[in-house]
Amino acid sequence: MSRAAPIQHLNGFEAFLELESIHLERHEFVDGNLFVMAGSTDRHNWITLMLVTLLMPSVLKAGQRCYATDVLIRTPDDFGYYPDFFILKDTILDTPKVKHRLSVIVEVLSPSTETIDRGEKLHNYRSIPSLEQYILLSQGSAW
Repeated sequence: MSRAAPIQHLNGFEAFLELESIHLERHEFVDGNLFVMAGSTDRHNWITLMLVTLLMPSVLKAGQRCYATDVLIRTPDDFGYYPDFFILKDTILDTPKVKHRLSVIVEVLSPSTETIDRGEKLHNYRSIPSLEQYILLSQGSAW
């Protein structure tokens, strides 16, 4: 499934951040366009929580930080996404709301977002110089 039509066009990432700070729902910012994010299912949420639970000890032992679902990342081309899970390489350039230098990004695939995760996001995440791994997890296995 492809992405729905944008709800608004904005002039720059700072305008996106300002708008995002006053909205209750989360949005993605792609090529200056604002898109409402799809809602999560219980299965999607469970997989993300299990990922955090399993990886957190190793991430902490390595002296790194990881985040899930509600922390915004900014690509070098000023795209804004909320990955399902990511590990920071370092906190250079970061603010409490926006992270820049990631080493790992994980997206849990959903029927409504799989095409975007495998196409648009793959392309845009590859522009992050610090990124070492982009992992896609299927919801198809038993839980």
